Amino acid sequence: MNERENGSSREEPQAGADGLQEILRERARILSEVPALEESGEKISVLSFQLREELYAVELVALTEMRRAVPLRHLPSAPPHLVGIINLRGELLPAVDLCPILGLPQHEWREVAPALLILSSKGNKLALVVDEARDILTFPLKELKPPPLSLEQERILFLRGELLLDDRPISLLDVEKLLQDPRLTGETG
Repeated sequence: MNERENGSSREEPQAGADGLQEILRERARILSEVPALEESGEKISVLSFQLREELYAVELVALTEMRRAVPLRHLPSAPPHLVGIINLRGELLPAVDLCPILGLPQHEWREVAPALLILSSKGNKLALVVDEARDILTFPLKELKPPPLSLEQERILFLRGELLLDDRPISLLDVEKLLQDPRLTGETG
């Protein structure tokens, strides 16, 4: 994985807007890169994040923005994975915790989510509640391996595959499937 480029998205708590701007600048830089002629194969750029003790990632092309310390408005009688809604510039988005769906221990989210990843594709959006946004990484697409067959079927549904970072797996989420699942988008019927 020596071809991987690593840009950190970690920031000091008081540098919220500056850190977000740095992430977006890094995203723009990576997306605008023209691959050198001697490089063979397609690359994938992702933002890694922490959900409990596990690492996950989403492709940068699906990441609209990242927010820290976001107030949540709880919904009465909502399913466990729907921790609330957020108002994003006048648009109400479901705030989703994937832990119950992925079989991970669930936190009791209070009034504030530590970090939200706003995902968008084909006009659909949702806010994914995560413990911490981590790093922007670029990998050769050929390094993406299928998810292990030992995982629960529900978990495999939302994974595109796995990457290795320093011998630690990072599960790449399939954002298209997340945004099409009516349980996660808050749609009924």
